[in-house]
Amino acid sequence: MRSGQVRVLIGSTAKMGTGTNVQKRLVALHHLDAPWKPAEVEQREGRILRQGSENEEVAIFRYVTQGSFDSYMWQALETKARFISQVITGDNSARQAEDIGAQELSYAEVKAIASGNPAVLTLAEADAEIQRLSMLKKNHADEQFLARRNLRDLPGMIERMTERLAVLTKDRDTAISHADAEVTIGGRSSSRAEAASILAARLEALPETVRETRRLPLGVYRGLRFGMVLHPNFAPEMYLEGETIRQVALSREHQGARAVLNALERLAGGYGAACDSVRQDLGIAEGQLRDYRTRLGTPFSHDSYLTELASLRDQLKAGLSGNASVPSAEPPTEVPVLAERIKTLRAAHTIEATPDRTQNRRTDAEEPVTARIRRRSEALLASPLGAEAVASPPLGGRSSPLEDGAHAALGAVLPPNSLPNAAGRPQESPVRLGRSGQDSGGWVR
Repeated sequence: MRSGQVRVLIGSTAKMGTGTNVQKRLVALHHLDAPWKPAEVEQREGRILRQGSENEEVAIFRYVTQGSFDSYMWQALETKARFISQVITGDNSARQAEDIGAQELSYAEVKAIASGNPAVLTLAEADAEIQRLSMLKKNHADEQFLARRNLRDLPGMIERMTERLAVLTKDRDTAISHADAEVTIGGRSSSRAEAASILAARLEALPETVRETRRLPLGVYRGLRFGMVLHPNFAPEMYLEGETIRQVALSREHQGARAVLNALERLAGGYGAACDSVRQDLGIAEGQLRDYRTRLGTPFSHDSYLTELASLRDQLKAGLSGNASVPSAEPPTEVPVLAERIKTLRAAHTIEATPDRTQNRRTDAEEPVTARIRRRSEALLASPLGAEAVASPPLGGRSSPLEDGAHAALGAVLPPNSLPNAAGRPQESPVRLGRSGQDSGGWVR
């Protein structure tokens, strides 16, 4: 194929997808069918849209037969590609991503595609839409139950957090006000330098093993009582007690006086961080309480749409079966009219799979690569360098790495008709050779 002895090459996606280097003389790629995954489409087109081609322009053809299974296959590919793009675009405002598992083909849709009757296909689409709306209604009922349960539990949780924040604040103030106070061990006050030797003698008197957990007071550190908790099977813990108790475990290797004093200093210095953590959790709980109060009692937003669509679906099903299941004084509506009414109703009630928040959630995650490339490309397009690169592209090749980078970035954001070729002439529908973010060295149609 690369030498030109073979003019037509036919193969499956698995055989000719990844790793087949035949792009040198290819001029056209033909999709005879639609695969199941968007990645397979990308791998197919990657055989011709890549570096090393001797042709300035290449063509890609997709064949679709009207009234066949092809329409569903390409629709499924579109849905899956939208889901993948929704995950990797870097938009953190969406709380949910639509499950592509719901796109599995039902028996009714197979029958509708095979029959060729537009009304039967409309009926299958209406059934799928009703199933989706019913699932959304069930999720709404679950959210209402969750709101009622949290409205019952959150007030008590907020009260406990408020009390803990108050006692932690008091202990923090005590530790700060007694930062330079002497250490009291066994009723004897001593400086920090002398405390280590006195504490070592006190620790020697403690039992090495215990049968059950014991809490042994030792003295006062920075205005707060401290002691050691001995466990039968675990390393001992140090505690500081004021309005509340905070504990930290000692290592099995280091349990001497110096390790104990270091643990006490960590506990005394950690009250500020503990207050901040409880304060943050308290703010989250209060925000959740306000949110659940707002949600509680809200009706299902698509209830009227579901009711009307179910009614039209039942009428259409009765019309296609040839008998009216529900007696009515009015003459039955014709099947094409019902099908058109269902299409109009569905077009007027587009359901967003992932509603955007009014305010983006704060995140500390790194900005995705695709978002950075898009942002830099838009900035370059708005700069004088980008305008100059579009107005006067280099003739006969690239003149500098800076201009080369300008054209590479502009290729991602300019409309197709405005991209220059090597001779400076605009092309009709160019495709950039190579993958996104790589410099390929040319343009193809």
